[in-house]
Amino acid sequence: MKILAVLFVLVVIILAAALLPVRPYMDFQLIFHANLGLLRGISLYDQAGQVNMIAQLAQVSPEQVYVLPFPYPPWYALSTLWLAVMPIDMASRAWFAANLAMLFLSAGSLTSGQAPAKRILFFLGALFWMPILGGLFVGQYGFPVLLGAALMIFALRNKNPVLTAIAAALLTFKPHLGGLVLVLTAVALARRGDDFGRKALLASLAASMILFAVGFIASPNWPVEYFRSLTGFKDVSQCGQCVSIPMALVGFAKARFDEAMWISLPLAILLLLWVVRRWRTVSSMPGGLVSAGILITILVSPYLQNYDYLLLLVPLIELARGGRRTLEWIAMALAYVLPYVSLGLWGTRGNASLIVSACILFGIAAMESRSDDPGSTQRASA
Repeated sequence: MKILAVLFVLVVIILAAALLPVRPYMDFQLIFHANLGLLRGISLYDQAGQVNMIAQLAQVSPEQVYVLPFPYPPWYALSTLWLAVMPIDMASRAWFAANLAMLFLSAGSLTSGQAPAKRILFFLGALFWMPILGGLFVGQYGFPVLLGAALMIFALRNKNPVLTAIAAALLTFKPHLGGLVLVLTAVALARRGDDFGRKALLASLAASMILFAVGFIASPNWPVEYFRSLTGFKDVSQCGQCVSIPMALVGFAKARFDEAMWISLPLAILLLLWVVRRWRTVSSMPGGLVSAGILITILVSPYLQNYDYLLLLVPLIELARGGRRTLEWIAMALAYVLPYVSLGLWGTRGNASLIVSACILFGIAAMESRSDDPGSTQRASA
């Protein structure tokens, strides 16, 4: 039965990638051109070199080409280098298929142990979560982090050190999204004091050292160049389309992008203090700290686009795994459908509803954490 299910998913992925209208010159082209540059001997963070390469390929002058700085760590590019050996049309479809596969792996990890009928519903819900659809069709880069978060929960539930290390590595692909989850789970593993905690920490440390070392293949001075790329990306993007609480408040105050951090910092401190206060309850659930890390990241990060909210799939499924009261089910359904309704009514201005969805999910998680009995919380989430 499991083999048939896997074959069915593979067929769905192949048919979707082959038949759906996947456009290559969307967000995907950033990583494609960075990888193409690597194959041609251009350093990953050499923006001028990439501009000249694209100008030669398009047979235009460099002044007619605009390339964003590559804003991700070098191992992201190295792990996707295979895309650049294909024409961009084929590569974009291959990336669509890879993202869809990571989505299904994420849903499978998050729904492990659930009844088959319930898992099918979760899979469908994951596929049609609005930020997921947006991320798939523009070729966005959040799916490895989604898979990392889902695998982390699966690894903690099953006490698997190797999967924990793989999950930790995937969380670093977009550090501003996965970093807090990584820190919280590392603290939880260190506090366990058992054999699994030690092995998982050592395996994760080994994985981080490997990633750090292989980064020099893509760029001989990658730590410095990566930092410069991040600051350069901030300079060219003033976050006009960002969907976040700090940027919304900055917009009301007509302040600058940099000033959003002064909102993020106290908000982050406040929410982290909540985690510390509820540590006993939150850390008692394998998905508790991961979901808390994602929700806090979504609520405090200034630089978030609508597709970054695909990570809310993790707390959505985690909260839906157990028995909930009727009002909570209604609130979760509202969090799910609200982005669709808002997009239909107000277009891109309706993206702000994603913030409301995040607040709803955080509210449900916060109420669940009120219990001081870890055992009762675990039974509810099983």
